[in-house]
Amino acid sequence: MQEIRLHGRGGQGGRMAAKILARTLFLSGYQTQDFAIYGAERRGAPVTSFVRFDKKQILERGYVFEPDIVAVLDDTLNFYAMSGGLKNGFILVNSHRKPEHFSKKFSVKQRIYCIDATQAALQIIGKPIANAAITGALAKLMKLDAATLEKAIRIEFEEEGLGEIAQKNIETAKKCYDDIS
Repeated sequence: MQEIRLHGRGGQGGRMAAKILARTLFLSGYQTQDFAIYGAERRGAPVTSFVRFDKKQILERGYVFEPDIVAVLDDTLNFYAMSGGLKNGFILVNSHRKPEHFSKKFSVKQRIYCIDATQAALQIIGKPIANAAITGALAKLMKLDAATLEKAIRIEFEEEGLGEIAQKNIETAKKCYDDIS
């Protein structure tokens, strides 16, 4: 079983990012779980979302304390705390900064990737909601199929009653999928 922890702020789409990622994994043949912890349930408050996936049935419940992957949607959050417990996986940060900034400042040994998902969302969607963008980058780093990601975004946005903005979110995810390295 592998586990992912996503950190962000209310209004950035961290919960939706977990749902999109879990749906992509499910459509790729995995059993999945996704859930979130909300603090004050208001825009700007810290939000943590989780995804578990495995080829076998997942019986474990509860928070993810030792993830294989960490995604940080807001680089102003306490990066050191966000990366805590990370196994030998990687960290993806929504930031215009280079990975070296985080590895040097916080003495992190795991691989760090950065992508300016907020800027991609602003360019294509016109709003700083980075959920689809960060999911696009995560999907590429996890070696998931872009077409499956597109299908997952369409399903999740339609289920939320947001079908009219699904296409722009797909474009944003594709941009970050293509741009991450």
